[in-house]
Amino acid sequence: MRNLIKLLSILQLTKEQPLTGYLAAGINIHDLPSLAEHQYTAAVIGYFVAHRIEEAGGNIDGHKLMLMLLFHDLGELFGGDVAAPLSRKYPDLKVHKDKIGDRAIQLLSEFMNEKEKHDFLAIYEESERGTTDEKVVAKIIDQIDHQFFFEHHNYDSKFHYGIEDSRPGFIQKYIVEKTVLIQDPITKKVMDDFLESFVHDFYQKGFQPRTLLLDDEK
Repeated sequence: MRNLIKLLSILQLTKEQPLTGYLAAGINIHDLPSLAEHQYTAAVIGYFVAHRIEEAGGNIDGHKLMLMLLFHDLGELFGGDVAAPLSRKYPDLKVHKDKIGDRAIQLLSEFMNEKEKHDFLAIYEESERGTTDEKVVAKIIDQIDHQFFFEHHNYDSKFHYGIEDSRPGFIQKYIVEKTVLIQDPITKKVMDDFLESFVHDFYQKGFQPRTLLLDDEK
């Protein structure tokens, strides 16, 4: 039990570790969300998306999906994700970025008992290198949560894109086109509908909660 307390104490750092990858997108450091905030909202999205998939008759392990989203960025706990944009431009750097993340996960797992360690590492390994629908859906949700953040901060109205607006291309390549990797046709259909609704109804429309609360249309 002592090691569990140590682990939970270390995980408090998720509340302090900012998502530094946003710096390259022009977000000021005092506006950056924390790792804990991102993993929480991503897991919430995962819960509702999994419910819609199951309701439609799709094949998805909702519990596994939520665990993937709760754990997926713990590899960034001790260094953030500031290297993410660079590793996209230079793919050969990704192996070095991944090694740091893997060591962080290894360190965390050393505070777990054998069953916890086995389950934790299996979830992390599948989310990083697996090919299951849960892994693909988790990766899409990870990125779509970032897009919700941009809308929440009215990103399009606050920041000048410079020579070219890279956001539409990023959404197409790293979110929309990823559904082709989903094996279950019903799961793919639900995800395609979900992403179509986001792009059509919310993308580039900015912060909307007050408007949505007063909207009678469900």
